[in-house]
Amino acid sequence: MRSKVSLALVLARKDWWLFWADRRAAALCFIVPVLLASVFGTIFSRPTSGAATKLPVVVVVEDAGPFTRQVADELLASPRFDAKEVTRSEAESAVTDRKVVAIVLPPGFERLKNWQPGVTTEQPELLLLCHPNATAERQMTQGLVTEAVMKRVTREAFRDVLKDGTDEALAPPFKIETAAVSLHAGAHFNAYAHSFCGMTLQYLLFWGMESGLLLLRERERSVWTRVRAAALPLSCVIAGKALATGFIALLQVLVTFGVGYLAFGVTIDGSVIGFALLAVTACGLAAATGLLVAALGGTEARARNVSILVILGVSMLGGLWVPAFLLPGWARDVSLALPTTWALRGFETATWQAGSFWAVLPSIVAVAGFALALLTMAAVRLKFAELRLRQGKI
Repeated sequence: MRSKVSLALVLARKDWWLFWADRRAAALCFIVPVLLASVFGTIFSRPTSGAATKLPVVVVVEDAGPFTRQVADELLASPRFDAKEVTRSEAESAVTDRKVVAIVLPPGFERLKNWQPGVTTEQPELLLLCHPNATAERQMTQGLVTEAVMKRVTREAFRDVLKDGTDEALAPPFKIETAAVSLHAGAHFNAYAHSFCGMTLQYLLFWGMESGLLLLRERERSVWTRVRAAALPLSCVIAGKALATGFIALLQVLVTFGVGYLAFGVTIDGSVIGFALLAVTACGLAAATGLLVAALGGTEARARNVSILVILGVSMLGGLWVPAFLLPGWARDVSLALPTTWALRGFETATWQAGSFWAVLPSIVAVAGFALALLTMAAVRLKFAELRLRQGKI
């Protein structure tokens, strides 16, 4: 038993030095996830205080009535719009380039001034022009425009009842309070923490893929033949490859989160032990992924193309790129069957959500289960391929 462990460590050390032989390629394994995590974090980061992000819109006034003018002025002055008044042709051009959403107050809009509660006459139209891909912007604009127009209509309808200073009188008869419900009372979403968790996991899988492609390359060349000619047990070869891949993956986790802590304040606010165990199991998942690529890949080119497609797919569905709530319902349901979903949940629980060890434990168990399943599949497949090779069937 001790000799097998020693052999596995020797093979792991060989792969470790092979990894560092190309210093530039090794450096990129650490630089790329840090850069991507930094970019994603910067894009999705929002200030916790100060002015909110304004929605860019343009206003087109095609009705000359004073009521329409008042509505247009209110939209232009809205603190939630970055608005300006343009012509219809300018608005259509800007919408085509997906720069803005256009609010068009068409001829006849002035009739809305005479609206009374309970009256069901023909309704004037208000037109929103938007790019086909700007659904979210259109929905937000529709809500804000409805609010602004209804305030102006109510002023007109109840001008004989309301006193001066009707802004307070027209305010909603209730308050909206927001409260974040999380594992920790002081937890606040951190876009950088989410990005560093997601990009680290994605590039652990990519590193596992590269490790598997290296093993596949060795199997296609004389390297594998020489290793097997030395009468090394297949289990030692598999263990050595898994250990080398896992150790390098663990170093990648340390470097990536270290840069995240130093440059962007990404901290482990929850269980440090839970984070460490989850990092180890995620590195084991990367190693198992590499072995499965080598076991099922066929040719190196085919294995690379299929692996990239699969890794990008599970990264997207697992919420590593953008928060999962932006995905459709069926995608969120499917994601529960993916290891990336559980790994991301665990890392976020241990970082910005400030969860305890017991909160992280389900993710640790799930990721470890996926890693063990993939490792078992790879080992069985490699053993079967080795048996066929010895029998001269391939």
